[in-house]
Amino acid sequence: MLLVESIDKVVAWLNENVCSQIQLKLPDDYKNDKEYAVEYVQPAAFPLYTPGKDRLPPNVRAPIPSVCVQLTEGSDDLLKRQRRLQIRLCLACWNPGEHGGEVLHPRKNEAALGGYSYYRLTGKAAQTYTRNMEGWRDSFNFADLVLREIESAEYIAGHRLVKEQGIKFGLFTEDGNIWDYYPYWHNWITFTLEAGVTAATPKSYENLL
Repeated sequence: MLLVESIDKVVAWLNENVCSQIQLKLPDDYKNDKEYAVEYVQPAAFPLYTPGKDRLPPNVRAPIPSVCVQLTEGSDDLLKRQRRLQIRLCLACWNPGEHGGEVLHPRKNEAALGGYSYYRLTGKAAQTYTRNMEGWRDSFNFADLVLREIESAEYIAGHRLVKEQGIKFGLFTEDGNIWDYYPYWHNWITFTLEAGVTAATPKSYENLL
């Protein structure tokens, strides 16, 4: 399988199997207080690079929330005709704090599953806003969803998930310190995929065939 084809297929797999299952806050860098009307969108999956606002595909409203598929290393075993790809997913989301209208509050309800139902505040109570550093929870909820879908798969976009090499995940760091780009939150996930190698006929032998 060609490299470009492999990356594009993983992007499509993420859009279909992961991004479609979650909604995260749509960024508004000019309104991140109580005046911001909370709006949610499905994250987008991108190949290799997260595009700037002026280079977005027509159906994507913002470069974040998103997951970016990067190839960090690859290897071909020519005898076994196997190709292995080291994939890194870069997850990003935006969350400056909690708005009253977005928080789900529990309420006892014997008729509901688990004995509780949930509601959101309305009216003036919904207009409250607390700036905080809790946006990392969105980032890790996103990661949990990605991990669940990867770990339950045997094949991802036509590639075998190399489970014997495990899956790694964590936060981006710089000089040993976790990135702090509030109100943007980031983390990464790495794993290995395997596919067959299609061997081409060397040009020096073509005239002998």
